[in-house]
Amino acid sequence: MKVQYTSIILLALICFNVEILAKSDSKKDKTKAEIDALIENVGGTAPDWWDSVEFRIPETLDMNWPVRIAVQQGFGGRGGRNQFGGRGGRGGFRNMGGRGNFGVQQAATSNLDNSRSIDNFLVQVIYPNDSRYKTGIKLINHLMILHKDDTQKLARSLSTLGDMFYNLLEDYARAAFWWQKASQMSGSVDTLKLARCYYELGSKSAAYEFLTTSNSGYRGNNKDTIKFWANIGEVDMALEMIESNSQTNMNMGGRFSRGSSQGVDYMFAAEICRMAGRYEQAAVYYEKIINSISNNFSNFRSRGGSSSDRAKANMEVVKLLHNLDLKQIPDGTYTSNAVGYGGTLYVNVTVARKRIVSVEVTQHRETYSYFSRAIQTARKIVSKQDFKGVDIISGATITSDAIINAAAKALASAAE
Repeated sequence: MKVQYTSIILLALICFNVEILAKSDSKKDKTKAEIDALIENVGGTAPDWWDSVEFRIPETLDMNWPVRIAVQQGFGGRGGRNQFGGRGGRGGFRNMGGRGNFGVQQAATSNLDNSRSIDNFLVQVIYPNDSRYKTGIKLINHLMILHKDDTQKLARSLSTLGDMFYNLLEDYARAAFWWQKASQMSGSVDTLKLARCYYELGSKSAAYEFLTTSNSGYRGNNKDTIKFWANIGEVDMALEMIESNSQTNMNMGGRFSRGSSQGVDYMFAAEICRMAGRYEQAAVYYEKIINSISNNFSNFRSRGGSSSDRAKANMEVVKLLHNLDLKQIPDGTYTSNAVGYGGTLYVNVTVARKRIVSVEVTQHRETYSYFSRAIQTARKIVSKQDFKGVDIISGATITSDAIINAAAKALASAAE
């Protein structure tokens, strides 16, 4: 089946390709108007890979794309949680949101046949396999054309296209383009995700403008706002906001609740520091977690270990990262493990010519929906060639931590 790339503006075939302009070579901050023009010019055109990707999907897929009870997508609400992005898609049509990857509620997806269900095909086949990303985008584009006269399904297609360009390909111009088209139908758009798009396309001032329209508090979805500030270089501001919230909770709560709340705040602060490459500062926060738990008797244990166990494991790893030098690691494949949500997770890290070639999870017992989200962490380590800037995937934090910890220990063992 041959699929054409279609703009919702015309709902017609576009017969030319352009090269995406992801970032300007100039360090000059672009204006919002300049990025708006870039998004409009690039967004509605076919990516340069479009014609070279064969569109192969199971003929049994149900192209009606019904919204199932167990796999509900958020339309026009807060988009799927990932990196700088907001929380899982809430709101939208009939309030059928739900948190999860790309705004998808992934409960009980194992009961659905991925040869028939579009949602299961995306979750089980497309999202975990980077070689299938572009096929998945072609599939949603096809559904957009197919359901152009169905308002709900059309908006759903537009929103999903934005999510996929953003999460899978980091194609920020096209992500912003399709989200903005979706918002014209559903009335809302994720300001955090748009802020990141404008930032990545070269306008930090526009990103600030988006951020100042959001509540910059801490609780609820605003935790993602703090993470965004950190990701655009305002790490001290992000930490100050977390510390301020922690102090407020101490003044308002009892002894038992304070310990639990502080542990959550310090874990988040440690994550911000680790992502920024401030490994010594991250270790200080992990130490605070351990001391807070010890003093307040709030060492809650769940799958994935207690908060104290997680803090100790992460503190060990940031100390390794502080001294890790990829240039000193011989070529080869190195193996290590860490405790995930469902048990021990094993990772192979392959190094060739002083570069990380792959980070492969070889064995795990994680819940499928968590793992399908957290596997992006492994890909980020490869793309960044470092652990700095590798964000913990919201909604799959323990699994993401395990992948980072196991990969870091594998490389550290190779350097010994």
